[in-house]
Amino acid sequence: MLFSRHSESNYLHKDRLADVLALVQVLALDEDAHRSEQGLHTELQASPRSAETWTNLAADHPEFFRVMPGGDHRVSLLSRHVTKRVEGKHPVLEGAHVHGLLRAAIEMHDRQVRRSERWTYLIPIWAALVVAVSSIVVVLIRGARRLPD
Repeated sequence: MLFSRHSESNYLHKDRLADVLALVQVLALDEDAHRSEQGLHTELQASPRSAETWTNLAADHPEFFRVMPGGDHRVSLLSRHVTKRVEGKHPVLEGAHVHGLLRAAIEMHDRQVRRSERWTYLIPIWAALVVAVSSIVVVLIRGARRLPD
């Protein structure tokens, strides 16, 4: 699915953060602001590990990337696409801006991981509760068998 709905768990896919960081860097620092799937594959020397294509990965992360519905050079970094053109081209982003984007991706990833693990501390409590209830049921059943009629 090319234009998937943004999910609150996109960063939980295995290797997703690494793929997003790589794509941000290429689209922020390369001379060409808009790239084709083949251009991204050539530049990154591989397919993404967490999505079928770089275009699909970008579509899953509209917080960073812009994917045009048609054309060859469909993928761009949102913040670079909206910058004012200089001599007909979108300028390469400054290091501080790229650092901020990378940091934002890492923070989103960390937040989603923490959110996905927020219930894990309850597992031992639930296990203890199940054992306690089971023990009580066993005691009640044994006690009911011993009662005289």
